[in-house]
Amino acid sequence: MATEKQIAANRANAKRSTGPKTAAGKLKSSRNAYTHGLSGPVIWDQATSEKIDSIASDLASGQAAQVSLTLAAEFTEAQMEVLRIQAIRSEQWARISQEEDEEFNLKDLKRLAALDRYERYALTKRRRASKKLNP
Repeated sequence: MATEKQIAANRANAKRSTGPKTAAGKLKSSRNAYTHGLSGPVIWDQATSEKIDSIASDLASGQAAQVSLTLAAEFTEAQMEVLRIQAIRSEQWARISQEEDEEFNLKDLKRLAALDRYERYALTKRRRASKKLNP
């Protein structure tokens, strides 16, 4: 059982640990998790959407129904997501290699390693879509 002194200390800590108070502090903390935009839903531009539709229709040709077109589009979108993540990884490697004369930046490498999670997720989506497309 907590003593009155512990309860008072917990309440005092809780009052100090409620996050930023100012608008500037709130704005800054709202951007903490944003680094590359991979965690949100992908919104493809018009050219990429047309490319996805074209590839999906090519994949679905020779298969039976509209369902196969939907599955082919799902597979194609997952593949495009994998390619997008790989492009971001390449950009980060290029940025790291350009900073040869500067001090070794551990933060950049951590960001690079964080891309693995997003790539694994996209590869899983692609694998599942492939299994649905070709049972």
